[in-house]
Amino acid sequence: MVLKKLTTLTIVGVSIGVLAACSRTPDQVVTKSAENAQTMMGQLESIQTQEMALQDAFEADLAADESLANLAESGTGATRENLQTRQEEFDELKSLFEDFQDQVESLNEFDETDFTAGEDFANFDTSRQLANSVNTQMSAYIENYQAVLEKEDAYYTSLAAEDSDLTTFSDGLAEINGNFETSQAALSEMLPDLTALAKLSQTENQAQ
Repeated sequence: MVLKKLTTLTIVGVSIGVLAACSRTPDQVVTKSAENAQTMMGQLESIQTQEMALQDAFEADLAADESLANLAESGTGATRENLQTRQEEFDELKSLFEDFQDQVESLNEFDETDFTAGEDFANFDTSRQLANSVNTQMSAYIENYQAVLEKEDAYYTSLAAEDSDLTTFSDGLAEINGNFETSQAALSEMLPDLTALAKLSQTENQAQ
């Protein structure tokens, strides 16, 4: 009896969620995706700020302790702190992106029949294509930047190992720089579309 009641409540909850999603207009979904794009830009700026501080942090830890213990996984140096901060900012970005992907999915459910004028649909479709482009580009950036963070983590740990040498230092650094350049290329490709989508939110606010 209790199980039957819980099942009924679950079905009702799902139905309400579906109705709520269907009740959103195309303009509302576009605005929400634009606002999300603007928030993601803020996260990217925070990550970039930490990246600019990384070189100084790394040099400070190299100078502070010849054993490089602060670079180990349990280290408390500036480099590890920088990496942890970027990981936290990146995790928040990924969470925002998951919401954005849901919005893109909703955008793709609309068609011409949801509009009263061809021009309205054309304007909507332009915004939707922009959101789809950002969706693809952000996926590539997130995949690449996750690799950067993982390689950094492994690299700092390897430097603190007793058997680390100059080859460990130079080869690892070259690999990280290569991964970083790939992630920056993905970011550069994405920024024009992400900025354009975020501006739709500002335009909407000014029109209200």
